[in-house]
Amino acid sequence: MTRARRVRGIVSGLLALAVVAGVVYAAAALLSPVPRLHIEQTISASLDGRWDAALALPADGSTAVLAAEGLPATAGSSDPRPIAGAAKLVLVSVVLGVEPLEAGAPGPTITIEQAAVDRYRALSAAGARTVAVQFGQTWTRRDLIAATLIGSGNNTAELLVDAVFGGLDDYRAAARTWLDEQGLTSTTVVDGTGLDPASLSTASDMAQLARLALETPVLAELLSTRLDETSANSPISDEADFVSELGTVGLTRTYTDAAGVCVIVGVPVGDETIIIAMLGQPGYPAAEAAAADLIESIRAGVQPIEVVSAGEVVAIARSQWGQSTELIATEAITVSSTQLAGLDLRLEAASRSTVLPGADAGSIVVTAGGVEQVVRLESTTAITEPGVAWRFADPLTVLARWTG
Repeated sequence: MTRARRVRGIVSGLLALAVVAGVVYAAAALLSPVPRLHIEQTISASLDGRWDAALALPADGSTAVLAAEGLPATAGSSDPRPIAGAAKLVLVSVVLGVEPLEAGAPGPTITIEQAAVDRYRALSAAGARTVAVQFGQTWTRRDLIAATLIGSGNNTAELLVDAVFGGLDDYRAAARTWLDEQGLTSTTVVDGTGLDPASLSTASDMAQLARLALETPVLAELLSTRLDETSANSPISDEADFVSELGTVGLTRTYTDAAGVCVIVGVPVGDETIIIAMLGQPGYPAAEAAAADLIESIRAGVQPIEVVSAGEVVAIARSQWGQSTELIATEAITVSSTQLAGLDLRLEAASRSTVLPGADAGSIVVTAGGVEQVVRLESTTAITEPGVAWRFADPLTVLARWTG
């Protein structure tokens, strides 16, 4: 074979190899996987403003205002102070923590003995709140709890301590354990009535205790129905009622010289209840005026907030070949202003390489107050497959599409 023929053979081989390589590259470029779209969330969970920023908190005593989420807004001293009859709210809560009772169930019974009648008469003569008892009556556990909580009966509180714990020493031990378990470490009770000024707490602890009470079925039911008579036909005067004309749910309304006026109420606003605990108020008229101003400011501050609007752009989808589309919410999402501190927004976008206008593009998930709201996202424009020019990018890009 001559030299010229060998050269022509080599050249022909190289050309054939180049053709094959070109065909392989073209096939690889045209058939390579199209990369997934990059989705960028554009909406933020950070919202300005606090629901409690403009609360009309009283200047006197100690006050705490508590929503279902977050820490209470407070005013006045944070030191524990006498709580008067609010100690009865501790008592009924501890009782139900130790011996749970279903809502509406009567529970165990006791028979009223002469000693209980004598104690009732002595407390009444001393000017303390009582609920009438008669010798030989049968009282249920529910009766005792209702008379103690709604009627603020000091005599029934003592009967409840004896019936459940057998005496004050065991009650104090059980109360300390229960309070610590609930994180109410600033609260100390030495009696079941609050007549002893050594029963102490803070407004913050009392507000949290009230929240727990409203979440306890038996207490929630009694506070809703406001039982006015026991099963033994003893009348119960509603001594826990406080400014109910303003739509409140009264849990405690009480006074002693050491404690001043102490009130705890729930304020329904929309679908939630805001707790107010006011300790050490100088008198009932002052407490009522302060509560009225505070309730008005609460209702002004607790408002529905639209955190996602219908049609709002919550994300942008982009392709590597230069196309993009906005992803919009198909519905609005509204939460309470009390839930903004714990608000979380999460994008759950569908993984895809192309998208049509108006197509389902995933969802935006808003979590507030432990509840998730999910709204579907739609694309506004199309992202089509890349053209030939983009597909025939440099070999390293084509290789990258195949390998990862």
